[in-house]
Amino acid sequence: MQPSDTPTPSSRPRHWLFRLLLPLLILAIAIGAFLALKASGPEAERPEAEERAWLVETTTVEPGRHHPVLTLHGEVANPDRLSINAPLPARIAAVPVEDGQSVRAGDRLVELDERDFQPALSRAQANLADLEAQIREAEARHESDRQALTLEQEIVENAEKALSRSRDLRERNLASQADVDNARDTLSQARLSLNNLRERLSTFDSALAGLEARRDAAEADVLAAERDLERARFDAPADGMVGNVEATPGAQVGANSTLMSFYPWQGFEVRALIPSRRVAAMLDAIRDGDPPRARIRETGRVLSLERVAAEASGQGATGLFAFVDPDDSLRAGQVVTVELEMPAVEQAVAIPHSALYGNDHVYRIVDGRLERVRVERLGESARTSPATDGTGERGMLLVRAPDLAAGDRLATTQLPNAVDGLRVRWEDGDSGNANTGADEATE
Repeated sequence: MQPSDTPTPSSRPRHWLFRLLLPLLILAIAIGAFLALKASGPEAERPEAEERAWLVETTTVEPGRHHPVLTLHGEVANPDRLSINAPLPARIAAVPVEDGQSVRAGDRLVELDERDFQPALSRAQANLADLEAQIREAEARHESDRQALTLEQEIVENAEKALSRSRDLRERNLASQADVDNARDTLSQARLSLNNLRERLSTFDSALAGLEARRDAAEADVLAAERDLERARFDAPADGMVGNVEATPGAQVGANSTLMSFYPWQGFEVRALIPSRRVAAMLDAIRDGDPPRARIRETGRVLSLERVAAEASGQGATGLFAFVDPDDSLRAGQVVTVELEMPAVEQAVAIPHSALYGNDHVYRIVDGRLERVRVERLGESARTSPATDGTGERGMLLVRAPDLAAGDRLATTQLPNAVDGLRVRWEDGDSGNANTGADEATE
């Protein structure tokens, strides 16, 4: 009898165990072979980390003699501003100008109705004429009294003689007592008349002085009325600009009512605060007859420092700048930026504004790395001096430092991570190649 192919129960577990262990055995052999090959192969070199060099723009230090420009913030003002007011209650006849209009000296600004001023002038003139007539009458009467004085004295003498004759005749019974009394009364009347005449002559000077004083007052009233009539027509006293027109033709205005403002061109100035540490130098320059020049950055208008205000504060004193050539672009209250030229400074270095870090240091490039250098900030340097035509753009920044020498290279790019020792590179303006300091040892 042939044996059967069916596995026996005892061989079945060994068959499944073999099938389970065979893949694990193959995997272990493969891992061992991989580790053996890896251990026997050459070891690769690990790359070293390279330090980054930051690309910056640079400028070369060139110390020299420069005029620092101090930047101030000022306000345009006009202390010569005129306020035109109505002298009397009147009606406005015409307003031929408008707010902001430029006018020449003598141009009509506003007219009031002259009929509102004529009655006062006529009354003043009539009063003056009456007083002048009274003075002439008093002088003529005085001359007549002077001539009548001799006659009055003769009348008194004749009356005295008549009284003496009447008394003599009465003593001889040739005249009555009534004749004596009549002669006495005639003498008394003559003496009274003489006394009145002498009193008028003695008081004439005082009476004339009173009339003349009244006449002078009347003349003043006439002049005032004539002046008011002239003020009914307001003309520009100088070349300037009309401002804040409040008058309307046909409107009724009261005495001292403001009609408009007038700004003469020559009265415009700029008021700017000069720092305390600069005030003394400015005063010395003014006393020496060489006032500092300046310009307005926004318009290029040239200014001259005329004087410094009497009052100062902890921040400084107000400088009063006059316009060299005023024009119709000026407006009172306008805020402007003033570039004030300071005395020349030796060994000053002009750098771009971007080269300054904070307020007091720059970075010099030494062997391809940044080196912090503390500097003294002097001001700005205009590309075109404000003392010339004022057409230049905003200039460089002026600094001074004993550690900076001619030929030093400064970084002009603002790096947020700028510190001492930071590696940098820059574009060589001559060759167009990128440099990293001392020949950038990359070759």
